[in-house]
Amino acid sequence: MRSFIAASAAATVIAALSIGGSPARAQEHVTIGIVSATTGPFAAPGKFELNGFNLAAEEINGHGGFEVGGKHYLVDLKIYDVHASAAEGASAMQRLTTVDSVPVVLGELSSAAAAAEAPIAQDNQVPLILTVPTGPELTAQKNPYVFRVNANSNQLAKSLADFVGKQGWSPLSFIAWNNDAGRGGVNGMRESLPPNIKLGYVGYFNVGDVDFSSHVTNIRSSGAKAVMLLMDEEPGSLAIAQLRAADVPVQIIGTLAMGSDRFLKRLDAARLAGMVQYNAFPPNAPLPRIKAFSDRYKAKFGEEAHGFAAQSYDGLFVAIEAMKQAKTVTDGPKIRGALAHLTYDGVIGRIKFDAEGQADPPVYVTQWCDDGRRRILYPADMAAGCGAG
Repeated sequence: MRSFIAASAAATVIAALSIGGSPARAQEHVTIGIVSATTGPFAAPGKFELNGFNLAAEEINGHGGFEVGGKHYLVDLKIYDVHASAAEGASAMQRLTTVDSVPVVLGELSSAAAAAEAPIAQDNQVPLILTVPTGPELTAQKNPYVFRVNANSNQLAKSLADFVGKQGWSPLSFIAWNNDAGRGGVNGMRESLPPNIKLGYVGYFNVGDVDFSSHVTNIRSSGAKAVMLLMDEEPGSLAIAQLRAADVPVQIIGTLAMGSDRFLKRLDAARLAGMVQYNAFPPNAPLPRIKAFSDRYKAKFGEEAHGFAAQSYDGLFVAIEAMKQAKTVTDGPKIRGALAHLTYDGVIGRIKFDAEGQADPPVYVTQWCDDGRRRILYPADMAAGCGAG
């Protein structure tokens, strides 16, 4: 089986997971480890990540599970709330791979936490499939047990830098997290920007900071034409509100976390109008695979689909497909080998890992319209009007 999901997602899921046209009766259970955040400052992105995992597990189990070696398995998720903490992530990873004896671990939100978990995955020969962290070093270290479904910050930066270069937004300023993700994002953009775009003010903030006034003043003084906010929903909404209140005449550039209906509820259409952001999954894109997933997601959770959810949904199906191809639900090295050679057509696009375990899914740039909808600006062959982003 090439994939659980092709362009006609829902129908293919049923066909792939059913036996003889009706749900198979699962005889066994396989537990998959999940590291994420359900509480604390990363609970918002953690919710999207867990929604993706839970929706995938529900669909797999709802169609009778999956078959390996003549046995049918249901999926159980063993979820640890690690608060995006390196110490808690390492502790949970150790427990998942020894005490819980899971064959695969998925998730994580923080690059620092993922970096702490990765050596434990290798030591205990249990694949770690990342679905949200973007730090390039996570796969660049060539740990054979680490795989990443989502684009890393260098891949995101390359697409965004190409777009920014074509707009001529120079100088370009930044407000970024004072951590590996923020600094890595700035460095990735710096290395990817074309010569016509110069860097302006670069400021960093710590998790929990709520006052961006000094950054706003410095951006105004720098004469920046655009400012990129390398942060998630909560600080992003605060920074945008403060930039708009100060009437700083800059183009605002956000991250994936700032391109959803959920983010619109934190602000309003007037303050978001014209802002652009890179996006791994425009939920209203006119593609069958995206539309099918978005419809199922909204029916389940009552809200617009999110890129973190789509990436995590695909991540669980990738893990299941690897176990099917490896013909085992317990042998970590064999599952790792299957992952290394797997090609999977998911809702975010084709997933195929390179020699370092990094996938190369599509990256988009979307823009907020005056009415609170979004449009797709990049890539050019996917450009679409308000309501498609």
